[in-house]
Order: sequence, then C-alpha cells, then structure tokens
Amino acid sequence: MPARYTRDHPDYVLASGFMHWLPGYEPYKQMRQFFAGGYKIHLSATLSDTQRVADAVLPLLRDMQIYHKVRPDRASYEAMNAGRQQGKFITVYVGPLQEKFLSVAKELDALLTAHQFTPGPTPSARLGGHAQEEQRAGLSRMIFYTTSPDFEL
Repeated sequence: MPARYTRDHPDYVLASGFMHWLPGYEPYKQMRQFFAGGYKIHLSATLSDTQRVADAVLPLLRDMQIYHKVRPDRASYEAMNAGRQQGKFITVYVGPLQEKFLSVAKELDALLTAHQFTPGPTPSARLGGHAQEEQRAGLSRMIFYTTSPDFEL
C-alpha cells in the first residue's frame, strides 16, 4: 500500500476515496443543521508537490479546526486528475460565512505562497450536468473555491 498523505494520522478515516478528518466532522455536522451549504475550497497541487503540500497544509487545517478531506495517496490523486475531478487534492468545508472563508483562504494562501509550491490543474464545479471552472483565490494560484447550496461529501 502506498504511503498516505496523512501519514496514518489517527484522526483521519478513509471513506469515499478520501481521508476525512474526524474531529472536524462534528462541528461540520452541527453547522449543516442551520446551513446546508456554503464555501468549499479546493487546493490543487502538482503530483511532485503533493506530499510537501500535505505536510504543510494539513497541520494548519487541524489547528484551525476546519473539516477537510484529502486524497489518500499520490496514485489516487493522479487517477482523479485524469477525470472530471481534476485538481481537488484537498477539500476544505469552510461554511456559509464570507468572513470565515476570507480568513481561511488568507492563511492558506500565505502558507502556500511562502513555500512556493507549483499549482496543479484547475478544478471544475459540476453544475447542472456540465463542468464550470472554479474561482481562483490568492497569490499562490493553488486555491480554488465554489459556493454550494448543499455540501456533498
């Protein structure tokens, strides 16, 4: 089995092809009782940078207590990039508040820019049966976002 980006961190569980961060799930579930959707961030990385991006970003997301998921390993991210789900290496469920989205995006962008990672492919949102490129945010060129009326895990 290939090494996982979560380095077998005990707080992640594999489900639906992603490693989900469990401590963030309960607050996410509570938020969903009031708001079905909101801002969703996708971090895109090149295959050669994925381990370094995971090593830098995942601890920050855990410290920020934000629910997120990550592709489990390089092979699964590579396979995802070959299809309609390209560029969705790490997914961050920020929630409905623009202020929270801006705060999270700013912290992620500062970290990604400081490390000078190489951006990966542009993710596409699937809307109404067709794909539409997501909006890019920040200077790192690795952060993309969409707003969704209903989050789907």
